[in-house]
Amino acid sequence: MKKDLFPKKQTPGKKIPVKKPGVTVNAKGVPRTTNKANRYFILTFFIFAFLLYGNTIFNKYAVDDNLVTNNELVQKGIKAIPDIFSSRYISQQGNVGSTVSDYRPVVKATFAVEYQLWGNKPGRSHAINILIYWALASLLFFILKRLFVHYNILFPFLITMLFMAHPVHTEVVASLKNRDELLAFLCGLGSLWFMLEYARTSRFYYVLLAVPVFFIGYLSKSSILPFLFLIPLVLYFFTTLPVRKIVPVFLVIVIVVFIAQVGPRLFLPPLERINSMIENPLYLEKSVWLRLGTGFVSLLFYLRILIYPYPLLYYYGFDMIPVTNLGNVWAIISILVYGFLFFYAMMKFREKHVLSFAILWFLVAIGMYSNIVFPVVGIVGERFVFNASLGFCIALVYFIFKIFRTDPKSLTIEVDTRIKIFAVILLLLIPYSVLSVSRNRDWRNLFDLYRADIKSLHNSSKANIDYAGFLMGTVYQD
Repeated sequence: MKKDLFPKKQTPGKKIPVKKPGVTVNAKGVPRTTNKANRYFILTFFIFAFLLYGNTIFNKYAVDDNLVTNNELVQKGIKAIPDIFSSRYISQQGNVGSTVSDYRPVVKATFAVEYQLWGNKPGRSHAINILIYWALASLLFFILKRLFVHYNILFPFLITMLFMAHPVHTEVVASLKNRDELLAFLCGLGSLWFMLEYARTSRFYYVLLAVPVFFIGYLSKSSILPFLFLIPLVLYFFTTLPVRKIVPVFLVIVIVVFIAQVGPRLFLPPLERINSMIENPLYLEKSVWLRLGTGFVSLLFYLRILIYPYPLLYYYGFDMIPVTNLGNVWAIISILVYGFLFFYAMMKFREKHVLSFAILWFLVAIGMYSNIVFPVVGIVGERFVFNASLGFCIALVYFIFKIFRTDPKSLTIEVDTRIKIFAVILLLLIPYSVLSVSRNRDWRNLFDLYRADIKSLHNSSKANIDYAGFLMGTVYQD
């Protein structure tokens, strides 16, 4: 084989991009992965999703799964779908009154289809939850790849892997009832994808595609609402779309939310719900100072379970998070921590720094669950941090790169540095994964969940009442 006797010289001041396997470079020098590489990424997420949650396939039903599985409408199968879309999510008669609340027809419709196909088979329903989680993770990766297009491909990949493995997500994936969270977040990402296409092409057609996706997400659960602000946030940070074009996008989403919120009221029965003190004492408290104090303590709890996700519990409520004012030491610490985060995000806002984006994503996503705007059922919950955990994972991976003085935008990373980054990531992924797989076993059935969690729920009135009622019911049945 002849050697090239006249190799091409590099033009002074112009770098020739180094090609990596599975990566090509466009005319502007921006890296892009090939279709083959993308398939490998998708396969990796598929395998990882089943490694993390495959053992849930052997689980039965747990807390509140009866709302969407052992349900009169759902067990009529596909023919009940019109009735599902014309009725409330919860319609129950209790000893102290009735509960008619919420509207989440999409998630109930999915279980109706499943019942039509194979009846009550909880293992298959758990498998579908895993598939949704895999689809969500794959879409998240491709969105991150678009946002961080000038970054090394490891950056969005490692963010996605940490997001998938974080144990705080076990409640969402292992609980069939929480499929509504999965669908809402998936649709939020789907609508974001179409908005990014709109920013790329300036074709309003993509906004019209984002609308029904967002609408479906809202009919899965209102936890998609943070995307009302997250989508404009992404468009500002990662596109060249002028603000005058971002505002109409925001207004379109507002209109969609308004229609989704008000429209069903025209044909649904009125809401009936008894707000119990054991669920959240703030339902009965009028003091703004108590609302703020308890809210900041709640916000500190969310940071704690992201940094140290143990123990994980199926329910909190009164008196796991005490009602307190702003003089509480934990409330003061929370104010200082969140004040610093907000100040830093604003300081870096105009330069569109990645940490500013990560912090603001977290703050926007967790804001509606802080108890400051309005009281939240259970005061706090692991499922409430599902969306917000993405901001945490982005910041965490960014810091890991910076620890080794590596710019995430570097197209080439030295082998020894790459090994160090992977070593740190593995030090997180392995315990995260072990804890997730272990936690899935607690969700095997209602009794196992109660028995596993009750030792850490001494202060939770509702959890103890639930467990006592379950044990009494078991005794009477025997």
